[in-house]
Amino acid sequence: MIMRLLQISLLLSLSAAVFADSHAITRELGKSQAPLAKQGGVVLTQAEIDAAFSTIPPENRLRFIRDGEKVQILVRNLLRNKMLAEEAKKAGFDQQDLVTLRLAQAREKELAGEWIKKVVHDAPVVDYEAIANENYLVNPDVWKSADRVDVSHILISSESRSPQAAEEIATSIWEELQTDLSRFDSMVEEYSEDPSKEVNGGRFSQVRRDDMVKPFEEAAFAMESPGEISQAIETAYGFHIIRLNRRLPGAVPPFEEIKAFAMEQAREKYLDDYRTRYLRKLLSQPMVLPDGATEEMAKRYFGEDLELAPDFSE
Repeated sequence: MIMRLLQISLLLSLSAAVFADSHAITRELGKSQAPLAKQGGVVLTQAEIDAAFSTIPPENRLRFIRDGEKVQILVRNLLRNKMLAEEAKKAGFDQQDLVTLRLAQAREKELAGEWIKKVVHDAPVVDYEAIANENYLVNPDVWKSADRVDVSHILISSESRSPQAAEEIATSIWEELQTDLSRFDSMVEEYSEDPSKEVNGGRFSQVRRDDMVKPFEEAAFAMESPGEISQAIETAYGFHIIRLNRRLPGAVPPFEEIKAFAMEQAREKYLDDYRTRYLRKLLSQPMVLPDGATEEMAKRYFGEDLELAPDFSE
């Protein structure tokens, strides 16, 4: 019951964050000091849950809220951290020099990460469809579908017989087919031990490379003429006699078919490039690390004679 109330409270306080696109709604988040949950002497506020919730990708937020276990874990972890932090403050641990600096560094890291996200989010909008279309026209082969083959096969399994026996049966069938290739389909029905034949009649009409085990694939793609039949090909399943029904060369689809994906690719590349340019400009000045600085650091940790420093790798 308690967790159900927490879920309802979360839904009310965070539903705006799930669906909000406007900065006006976003600015309201992180302000409410109303309590959401309590444990011991600490209180978790609505504003604090807003902050934690904002780290979840927007597309996952509604599903997260509806998952009672995830909500419970989030609230429990936040309360645990607050209780531990309170204990640390009571002990004055947060005032130690290194701890204070590490807390400041953690804050800087979080702030830097959120700032670069905002910089990218606020990048000037461009015409992604036009960029995608230009990329399509310049490099059409990028969108070309893979070559495929339409094949049928007869499988003589080696699961319940020796490989030698399976090969003899398959070779006998192949020899019969040499006198009358038109019997292939009826022989699939009569002899093939592939269970899928009940569904597909032994036919695989859209085979791409890496769809099948290697020996089968190599034999299927090696044939050139429709109606051509391979000799018995051994795989882990037994021996196959394969017929090429037709080759299906790869083709470039119309732009409309791939437009949505191409636009998303263009958007991702544009934003990634924008982020790179921003950082390159910001960090254009050379980093200065004075000579001896690293050695001085090592001496602060291990003393003047580094040869006497403990080797923890052993």
